[in-house]
Amino acid sequence: MDKAAIWTDGRYFLQAEQQLDCNWILMKSGVSGTPSSSEWLIEELTSGTAENPSKVAFDPTLLSLSSHDSYVNAFEASDEHIVMFPHQENLIDIVWTDQPECTNEPLMIMEKRWTGQDWWDKITEVRTEMGDADMMVLHALDDTAWLFNLRGADIPYNPVFFAYTIIRKDKSILYIKNQDKLVDDVEEINDHLLQDDQATECASETTNHRCLEIRDYTIFLDDLNNEASDAAIEKVWISNSASYGIYENVNETKQYSAAVPIQVMKAVKNEEEIAGMKEGNVQDAIAKIEFLHWIEEAVKNGEEVTELSGADKLFAFRAQQPDFVMPSFGSISAFGPNGAVIHYTSTNETNVRITKDSMYLLDSGGQYKCGTTTDTTRTMHFGVPEEKHKQAYTRVLLGAIDLSLSVFPEGTYGRDIDVHARQHLWNHGWNYRHGTGHGLGAMLNVHEGPHRISIGYSPGQAPLEYGMFSSDEPGYYEDNDFGVRLETVFMVVEADTENNFGGDTYFTFEEVAFVPFDPKLIIYEMFEDRELEWLNDYHQKVRTIVGPRLKEKNQDAYDWMIRQTEPVAHPLTAAADSVIRNMSLLSIVTLVSILTNMNFM
Repeated sequence: MDKAAIWTDGRYFLQAEQQLDCNWILMKSGVSGTPSSSEWLIEELTSGTAENPSKVAFDPTLLSLSSHDSYVNAFEASDEHIVMFPHQENLIDIVWTDQPECTNEPLMIMEKRWTGQDWWDKITEVRTEMGDADMMVLHALDDTAWLFNLRGADIPYNPVFFAYTIIRKDKSILYIKNQDKLVDDVEEINDHLLQDDQATECASETTNHRCLEIRDYTIFLDDLNNEASDAAIEKVWISNSASYGIYENVNETKQYSAAVPIQVMKAVKNEEEIAGMKEGNVQDAIAKIEFLHWIEEAVKNGEEVTELSGADKLFAFRAQQPDFVMPSFGSISAFGPNGAVIHYTSTNETNVRITKDSMYLLDSGGQYKCGTTTDTTRTMHFGVPEEKHKQAYTRVLLGAIDLSLSVFPEGTYGRDIDVHARQHLWNHGWNYRHGTGHGLGAMLNVHEGPHRISIGYSPGQAPLEYGMFSSDEPGYYEDNDFGVRLETVFMVVEADTENNFGGDTYFTFEEVAFVPFDPKLIIYEMFEDRELEWLNDYHQKVRTIVGPRLKEKNQDAYDWMIRQTEPVAHPLTAAADSVIRNMSLLSIVTLVSILTNMNFM
């Protein structure tokens, strides 16, 4: 076969069309008529025979077991004699001869005042959740980082480190690179992981939750095979998102495949983690408001500000915050047509000047050592917006507000409430090709599961529950023209309902990110009273929660924020009030008399 195809979802359609050359076939996942990758392979590959099947090679360390099984099932159902072939050497590695070396950065300890738990207490909870499993394997980097209250910097924007973890009922094993450099030679890390006390901790059942062996990262797969071969190990719990390479090193009779419980444990923040998430979002809001004030003034004054220089300026504002560590992803600083590229990255080739002539979309976030990962999007116009800009902005904002106001019983999944965010767009024949909400880590990954708010079923998805954080980010995009996205982080909290049918707890959302919306882009006549009440309440919280610290740091930015957050009366109500105020006493008496005679009063 001499063809190359790539599958991507709606977030990258426009970007892929711009960046792929003629060697590639773009497959738009989710669009009617687009074949799945397995369907396409069945169609394109030459049929094999039982003795000589066609082979689809894959890297067993990069393909999940669930994806592998999906291909196998499709191929077996086709009767085309196609098999999956694990290629032990990555083909990209063979041809990419000048790869940079993998990073191996120092580790950072998260303070207990922001984690709420010592790592050994988390081990105890995980063991309880393991049930009759004798061993659990953690392959996701953020799972290990969260479990041990450690952070790193091995992956850009993600404060994690290369690691695997095995949890047994009698001990735990942490596999990391360069143990001497990261642990043994760093006294505070060595103490944090109790390495000088292991002889005592591992000797008793009452203390073996503190028993931790540290081994070299590179031996993990072979070591997994050895550990799983222990006669005392009868059931090994492996995440269904783990690689095929992990599964092939555990005897099939011992494998148990399911989402590991640490995913939900990590997503449901405890009270200390909640406090940290709120604190970090306040710091981030200060920086974001300072930036939005600065860029509006700069553009209006005719200064040259580009997408790249704007992103650099935002980084400078964030760096002034006491707990800032790094960005949580590369800022999406997009002006005009670039804003229609959902996950746009500005480069020297695409970078443009930001002016008063179109919309400016800024999606950005930070990592804060108080235990926060932030992600906020605001769309602005620094001149006179067109009617279509205001229509799009208002409908997106109303969707965000309606989702925030939603109330739902326990056991509800994000897919059940996603419609709230899209309804105002659907009413206008508009939509967007991305999810509405994703979880966020506690200074971890900016996209964290297992909960999400998006249309459609997603395997492994968890229902929403108290203490989960999510983004609220509807949008609208006109290809090659402009984009609107409004993203605010909120937290699942208990709702104050008059009843509790079936004894269920009911939930709603509470915002934790406070950055003003652009009043010049809002058509207030489209609001219902409860939506305008939400907006005024939100802007009041910007003033009271962020305002004091912002005022102390930057008076000009504070004054700008006050102007942006002026309370708004509903235009129809204001008009009615104006009519009444301007009526003479005689007119009012006459009107009352007429209504009385007509039996309206």
